[in-house]
Amino acid sequence: MTTYGTMLIPVPLEQAAPVLREVCAAGYAIPAGPSFCLVHPDRSVVDNSVFALAGPISAELGAPVLAAFQYDGDRLELEVWRDGERAHRYDSWPVRDDESADDAPLGADPAAFLDFAAGPVDSDRLASALADTPIDVQDMDVDGEPGYVWAQALHWDVLCALSHPDQVIHRAQWDYFHMRGAPQTLAEMMDRSELVILGTAESPF
Repeated sequence: MTTYGTMLIPVPLEQAAPVLREVCAAGYAIPAGPSFCLVHPDRSVVDNSVFALAGPISAELGAPVLAAFQYDGDRLELEVWRDGERAHRYDSWPVRDDESADDAPLGADPAAFLDFAAGPVDSDRLASALADTPIDVQDMDVDGEPGYVWAQALHWDVLCALSHPDQVIHRAQWDYFHMRGAPQTLAEMMDRSELVILGTAESPF
């Protein structure tokens, strides 16, 4: 499974774009419904990862930022930033490299993510996802191991519980490199007028 890093911001893209152009050295920004936007930075550029950018963007916009990094299908990290400061951190597998340690997620507090709700919150689904307890059988390990098989399914359930539509959740799981590397697929999934190119990034179309 592929790695991706994105930021979800409860600000319309046209309002956020000037700040994103100023702060992000390279990347893409796209709408995520009428009241949200998504940012996909080029994480190969120094100090241009989602966790490095979330603070400055939150400070400049005066709005919270949810930075997400999903590593190779195994681990989901979420950070909430407000006014330039990290307000909360979630890690679905904080001891990934220690097989003898407790696998319980870190920061599984549903209240920390309520600022990113696009509608009514499914509290049970949100709490279950953050606890790494899949509601849907298809997301459970066939061998009976606890937790999600894939971290992106956990991410999906978090955003679904916050009332984001499927199209937005799909876009929240794109990465800068996926978008740049698959222009035809990208063109089929979104209108090129929706894409804001940031910094030194090249148009994927």
